[in-house]
Amino acid sequence: MKKILITGATSGIGEELARRFHSEGKKVIISGRNEERLREISSECPGMCYVLLDMSNHREIESVSQFLMAEHGDLDTLINNAGIQKKLSFDGSNLPSSQELTAEMQTNFLGCVQLISALLPLLRRQKKAHIINISSGLALVPLASAPLYCASKAALHSFTMSLRHQLRNTNVRVTEILPPLVQTNLHRGQNTPLPHAMPLAQFMDSVMKELNKDDEEILIGPVKSLKRAARFLPKRIFKLMNSRA
Repeated sequence: MKKILITGATSGIGEELARRFHSEGKKVIISGRNEERLREISSECPGMCYVLLDMSNHREIESVSQFLMAEHGDLDTLINNAGIQKKLSFDGSNLPSSQELTAEMQTNFLGCVQLISALLPLLRRQKKAHIINISSGLALVPLASAPLYCASKAALHSFTMSLRHQLRNTNVRVTEILPPLVQTNLHRGQNTPLPHAMPLAQFMDSVMKELNKDDEEILIGPVKSLKRAARFLPKRIFKLMNSRA
């Protein structure tokens, strides 16, 4: 990795990834919707750049991709981290709006695919390149209270597998990180305590260690057990997870 673009880097996992890679001497470009926060983080990390990017806006994805291809021709790593999670209910009269549904799916899945497609010509020009998609353990077993988030991450998980297969004979390596519940502000506004969430620093220690390996999938903490349970006891683990939720 020489130069890395990280989406959704104004807080949580994205911000911490940016800071960790910067501390290792990597060139880092952070992106997000909050310019004030982007400016603050980049000012604290000399040499770090930022671009405004709303992953729910396909026109911004196109324009930012063109800018990166023109101004950052040595970009060799894309980390798709941006994501939103909302509690959505379909069993009452207050149904989600089409705008809510579109924004969540676009940010979590379609935006990632569009950004990859737009930047692949640039990545293919490098000697070695890397695409890292951050999905979720909920891609394996959904949490019914956040149905679209889980569906979007399951779609990203499936897409990543297909992308990896299609690029298997190219210079582009494809990795998927599947986090457990992590202490970030992804769940802001849900008024839900997170007693079992993994501390962000602990999660990041594991991620940085695992990225030094050549694993195609990086399963952190309880996600390893979750994957086994989802394979052999899918109905039971779904029922258990959602009864606890």
